[in-house]
Amino acid sequence: MIKKLALIFSAVLFAFSGFSQKQVPTDSVLMEISQKEKDSLELIEKQRLYKLNHTDFYVRRKGKFYASWGYNRTSYGLSNVRFQGKGYDFTVKDMVAKDRPSKFDPKIYFNPTLLTIPQYNLRIGYYLNDKISLSISVDHMKYVMVRDQVATVDGTIEASASPRWAGEYKNKVMKIEQDFLGYEHTDGLNVVFAELDYNDLFFETSDRKFAVDLVAGVGLGATIPRTNAHILDRIGEDAFHLAGGGGSANVGLKLYFFKYLFLHPTVKAGYLVMPNIATNGLEIDKASQNVTFFQFNMTLGFQFRLTDK
Repeated sequence: MIKKLALIFSAVLFAFSGFSQKQVPTDSVLMEISQKEKDSLELIEKQRLYKLNHTDFYVRRKGKFYASWGYNRTSYGLSNVRFQGKGYDFTVKDMVAKDRPSKFDPKIYFNPTLLTIPQYNLRIGYYLNDKISLSISVDHMKYVMVRDQVATVDGTIEASASPRWAGEYKNKVMKIEQDFLGYEHTDGLNVVFAELDYNDLFFETSDRKFAVDLVAGVGLGATIPRTNAHILDRIGEDAFHLAGGGGSANVGLKLYFFKYLFLHPTVKAGYLVMPNIATNGLEIDKASQNVTFFQFNMTLGFQFRLTDK
């Protein structure tokens, strides 16, 4: 009996030993399993970060701010400009004007105290939701009447205003000489716009370091020019003055670099209505005009969030 029990115990022990040997993995198997688990965890983390980077910076924009600064070139349509003051009231029809960009000089463009001398664009904005942004912008354009142009003049100039140019002008075609009229908004055809833009991501690289937005919007603004006028051989004093307002539409691209920085080339077209342009400080002398403009600007900006939420 004892021998039978011993044989049975030996058989069970042998079977258990064989089963245990089959279940215990070797070191190489353990390393292989460990590496697979590591690769799987790394893949999951990579996918999480990929999704986070994508949505946080290029899709989920609500609550973010941005600011940009740059420069513009602007062209203008023909404009009828009416000049009024003591002893004169005349209109120069279809006035031709152009902008006056500052020649590139590092001492001007990279000097913080002189940044506002060139034709600049400043914008500060906020994303109301993931697609729509609201911004306040300052467009500092320059408007310069072309000298010695031939134009039509209609109106009256009294001798008290200018003995030389006194007379009735009934759609007279004449050369606009400098001592008859000089007119420019060179201390700024300044427009403060409130702009509403639609932003749509349409390209990004796999590493999320570069992306492109399509941006289009509209704006309403107030014109605050500082006008240099030389009317009938009299030089007026310039002063910032609320002259009117206008509207605009723009379309452009936002080229994002490393998520936060962006370059924003934009084309903008607008129409300005200015019934009250100060030509001699805050005296009674004034001008009025409506003018269309077409602008190209390039700005460099930074996008950020004030909170982590």
